[in-house]
Amino acid sequence: MDTQSQELINTLTLAKTDKRALNGLLSAYIPFIKKIISGVFFKREQRQDYLTDAMLAFAHSVQTYNREHGSFIAYAQTVIRNRLIDAARKEIKIQKSLFSIFIKADEKNIQWENDIAARNYDIIQEQNNLSIEIACINKEFAEWSFDWENLVKKCPKQERSRLICHKITRLILEDEELTAEMLQKRQIPASHLATKTGYSLKIFEKYRQYIAAIVIIMRGDYPYIHSFLPYFFDKEELS
Repeated sequence: MDTQSQELINTLTLAKTDKRALNGLLSAYIPFIKKIISGVFFKREQRQDYLTDAMLAFAHSVQTYNREHGSFIAYAQTVIRNRLIDAARKEIKIQKSLFSIFIKADEKNIQWENDIAARNYDIIQEQNNLSIEIACINKEFAEWSFDWENLVKKCPKQERSRLICHKITRLILEDEELTAEMLQKRQIPASHLATKTGYSLKIFEKYRQYIAAIVIIMRGDYPYIHSFLPYFFDKEELS
């Protein structure tokens, strides 16, 4: 073990019983703590709200750490991240918002409660995985200048509008070059698609966020969120 690593172990051992040493560690690792928070929450106000939770989790990681856990940094990161996700899950009911976006698209084929109950996974782990995916995809949505709250307001309410959006989205997904260009530029090629489909540009302007969200979900690594999509957006069919 190098000198720097040994010094950290000594400091951690002292901090378990010495509040001054613990406070010193907290001050020194504030940038590290904030970086973990920013990896879970993309909104600045959310980061500030959960700073106390993250600091408490860091203090807990100091108290519970031992060498068998491996690197302290990796251990503390896991403890803090889990604490943040657990706290967010208790306060944010975004799963219901997600459900409300897509359930109307195919009410007969999507039964969220039954689907969750039928899974062979532990329900707590299920919620953790979904929360992590939501935090990650929110970062992608932010690059398109919208978030879940905007998405709920912008999703089509009428069945005809939903079907049109789904046809457009499927057309995009079936064209690999078009999909790649759209994701790279963070822009839907509205004029091109309007000419190709015959739909009005107003459709693309009005439902831009909804269409973009489905494309992002389909082309990203979001298996839990993907389970909420209408049944006809099947990855195997589009591959």
